[in-house]
Amino acid sequence: MAVYSDHAITLMAALLLSVAPVKGFGATTEAGPDASSKPTSKTPSKSTAGKAVRGVAVPPGKTAGASSGLAHVGAGEEIVATGAADRISPAFRVATLTNSTVRVAVVTAAQLLQTGQTNVISALQMTSPEINAPPGGGGGAYSTTPTQTVILRNLNADETLVLVNGVRRHISALGNWGDGPAEGTEPADLSLIPLSAIDHVEIITEGATALYGQDALGGAVNIVLKSGARNGGTANLMNSGYYRGDGQAIEGYGDIERTIGHRGGGIDIAWQVLNQLPTHRDGLNTATLYGPQDAALQQKVGQDVNRVEGLSKSLAEVFSFNGHVPVTDRVDAYLTGTLGHRTTDRVGFPRGPANNNNVRAIYPNGFAPIETFDELDFQVNGGLRGVLPLGVSWNTYSSFGREQVNEDVENDLNPTFGAQSQTNFHQGTIVASELIGGAKFSKEFRSAALPKPAVLDFGLEYRHDTYQLGQGDYQSWATGPVLIGQTGVQPSSGAVGYAGFEPVNAGNWSRDIFDGHVGLDIFVTKKWEWTIGGRAVSYSDLGAAPTGSIGTRYNFSRRFALRANVNTGYRAPTLGAVHYNATSTGPGEVTENLSDFDPTARLLGATGVKGESSRSYNIGFDWTPLDSLHLSLDGYRIDINDRIESTTEFSGPLMNQFLYSQGITSSPTDKIYVTYMTNIGNTTTNGFTGKISYQFPVDPSWGKLVGTVMANAADTEVTHYASTPAILGQLGQTYFDSLSRNNLLRASPKNKESFALDWSRGRYSVYVQEQRYAGVEWINYSGDPASTWTHIRPQVQTNVEFSARVGRGFTLTVGANNLFNKYPTHVKRSTVAETQGTIAYPMTAPGGYEGGYYYARVGYVF
Repeated sequence: MAVYSDHAITLMAALLLSVAPVKGFGATTEAGPDASSKPTSKTPSKSTAGKAVRGVAVPPGKTAGASSGLAHVGAGEEIVATGAADRISPAFRVATLTNSTVRVAVVTAAQLLQTGQTNVISALQMTSPEINAPPGGGGGAYSTTPTQTVILRNLNADETLVLVNGVRRHISALGNWGDGPAEGTEPADLSLIPLSAIDHVEIITEGATALYGQDALGGAVNIVLKSGARNGGTANLMNSGYYRGDGQAIEGYGDIERTIGHRGGGIDIAWQVLNQLPTHRDGLNTATLYGPQDAALQQKVGQDVNRVEGLSKSLAEVFSFNGHVPVTDRVDAYLTGTLGHRTTDRVGFPRGPANNNNVRAIYPNGFAPIETFDELDFQVNGGLRGVLPLGVSWNTYSSFGREQVNEDVENDLNPTFGAQSQTNFHQGTIVASELIGGAKFSKEFRSAALPKPAVLDFGLEYRHDTYQLGQGDYQSWATGPVLIGQTGVQPSSGAVGYAGFEPVNAGNWSRDIFDGHVGLDIFVTKKWEWTIGGRAVSYSDLGAAPTGSIGTRYNFSRRFALRANVNTGYRAPTLGAVHYNATSTGPGEVTENLSDFDPTARLLGATGVKGESSRSYNIGFDWTPLDSLHLSLDGYRIDINDRIESTTEFSGPLMNQFLYSQGITSSPTDKIYVTYMTNIGNTTTNGFTGKISYQFPVDPSWGKLVGTVMANAADTEVTHYASTPAILGQLGQTYFDSLSRNNLLRASPKNKESFALDWSRGRYSVYVQEQRYAGVEWINYSGDPASTWTHIRPQVQTNVEFSARVGRGFTLTVGANNLFNKYPTHVKRSTVAETQGTIAYPMTAPGGYEGGYYYARVGYVF
């Protein structure tokens, strides 16, 4: 691994910042200007386009188009950038669907609020057919992160590039290292961005890492923030909860917008505070929690002691600012920042009084450990942009993002220290950060041979990524002097609920990345457009990775156009995927998530994790047969080689005996599961996305009625499996078993459909949505026979919202998600018994397993 001093890093960033980037093709992707600000021109402060896009404040009940003078965007509609300089982000010049080789689906702030959700991830799942967001990590070993992730086009969360104002968003320190549909991923956490700060979200569903930046194998999500289009603001207070009477949440959010000066400057400051209480959907505990002498205690306490499956208790405080100001007639300065703090409490599996890992002197009635996460997350990016005398647009920028997570556990113990055990432990600290510096340029070229100007853009970027693991308290991982538990069996070492990071786990790793790209946008006829792009990225630990893209669009008329793209892509494994190394425990079992460099992983066949490479093909059309009717359909194929996934959890008598013979475990009867990250083989995803939007011919006196139908189908299959290491074959292990295949292929719905009606008249509006998720499969443990798997039937949910403007500036809103209180399929009885009553509903149910949800909100626009 290349190592650079802080001085060298600062010098390289300064050199990059001394040059200047593109405002053209790609300017608002991986690291470009504030996507919600104007494109600079010779006199940017007077630019008509600049006035159209600056800020775009969205009061409740209004669309981005309605509040900014732009084209109205109804539910499910799309708006796509036009003109060579506006290829990526419609925040520059929002127009129609007819003049772009890439489709950008836009979800407005009003549509996000219309879902009644408390964070942008959950809201996007309800507004975009291409996005799924499985329920956040439950307790126990299901997931090692309490947050949701974005799954685009049925690919893993790491295969979607996340941007904020066109700038790469840093990834979370928390990874999904446990079982689930996002297993092995470490994506950016969008829930730490205030809802009130968002102007709109752009979903770019082309797998074009060459155009947008590395990691965009499935596409990109760009969150565009408000930036001060007016002098005013918003304030909202919302209460929500579940029909069962739990999961109450109080949320307050708002923003203040101010114009700066008289030349188009502006700033938006936003905040959001959410206090979420937990839910519990567990079954009755069926474990032998009590000894024969505890009959009276069992009668008193009862059996329903599970608190694992459900939402965690959390408190989040997030803040953002986004501003820009003209420095001269040719230069703008901009600055964006987000700051989030969140605490989360997650309850673990209960240990009864008779459990071998309990110490009755400390917990005479047994205990249930509580894992706590304390997250501090921020990102700041800014720079200068402008136009040189020869008409070359430029943008220099820098960004730094960092997340630190302190993990602790309460109400726990280390039984090998007996009555001297701690009950609260610091498990350790995880830190992830990213420093970015770069420059981009764009230039129009005119020729008599071309019907329209061609645009050339190019840029350079440097990134420095870090990942740190800090060890936990000594007792959180150590083996004490007590080697015989209360049932005569050796107890587990470390904190038995959630063990801490050992000294051997701890470390500080980094990666340096040099990124260069070039793109050309050219019209060969007035109706036929071509885009060509190339990107070369060099990783200090992985080598170079070139990618390319070519796209075309032919406008047969202003109402009908065909487009197609062919792309190659690359995604490097995150530093966390390579180096995360930790132990988690459950009643009577231990799971080891090994880093790729861990000696035990190498002993079991780990050879290093390579990056993924992809090829994707997209073809689609946009058709507007009537002014009130729009249809779009896109088909796609995405081939990915060397998929980065977690192996099977290796276990069984032979594995236990082998680990004991190597001195890795203390007993040949230990029930241990071992897994590590690897390249499992190649996959192919075939799918399509279709959208229809229609404004019904209703008499204006009855208001406006818009209907939307959206559907996405995606099927992923493994086309080639990597060879199983010889040592695993000797130990009778499967490299990638049915549970691992299910997490990759069947844990996310293959298709999702929705139908929505949006009616508004004067101060009133009603929104109704019917949403369907295809069935998925739930497997609890590796090795479980197919007869015990739970097939989750398709989930169909009805969502409604009613809003009314009252008084001056106030809006009252009431709504419900899953109006008819539908629950997913219950897990098989064998799984209930296997999990000691903990798992009643499949944790991967795509529509959730909490039942009906209601909310009431009062909003004020000033």
